Amino acid sequence: MSRNKYFIVVSVVLSFAALLGAQSPAPVSRCFQFTWLGPRWNNESTFLNATCQDATQLSKSVPCFEPLVVSLDGTWPDVEYIWRNHAENASCILAANDVCAQHTYYFDGKVDNSTYLCTRAVNELGAALTSGCYEERKGSFVTRTCFCRSVPGGMPCNSAALANFNILLLLVTTIIWSVNTDLF
Repeated sequence: MSRNKYFIVVSVVLSFAALLGAQSPAPVSRCFQFTWLGPRWNNESTFLNATCQDATQLSKSVPCFEPLVVSLDGTWPDVEYIWRNHAENASCILAANDVCAQHTYYFDGKVDNSTYLCTRAVNELGAALTSGCYEERKGSFVTRTCFCRSVPGGMPCNSAALANFNILLLLVTTIIWSVNTDLF
């Protein structure tokens, strides 16, 4: 009789484990999705009731996603803190044809604001973009957008570190290309 009880208990435990395993979803890729208001805003600024319309000053071509984020001292947001504490509210699920993006505005060489989002992007030839950074200059204004694809279950790839890494990679590649060109 005790052997039958043991068999029943093991069967119930295995069935429960199988049920839990079947219900746990596969990991998904996520992108950060929020707007950092920039260095002019900090934790002492009046921003709690601000909207994207306030942040973009009704400009139709400027992307903006809530939540609106500020840092204690106006520095870049701590994306690791946001991921640990606000992942559901400050991220989006990356669709199969989408990329993560970080769209940053600069004025006179200094950052003004940055929006993180899920999007689709094409180059000037209409080909889909999956990675890299692109820049547009208009006088003192510069717009830089960096694209990437996140790993399922991992932290979103569109962070400030990505933009800086891609710029550094571009600079190193340009230097290497320049040196190699001079040798031939």
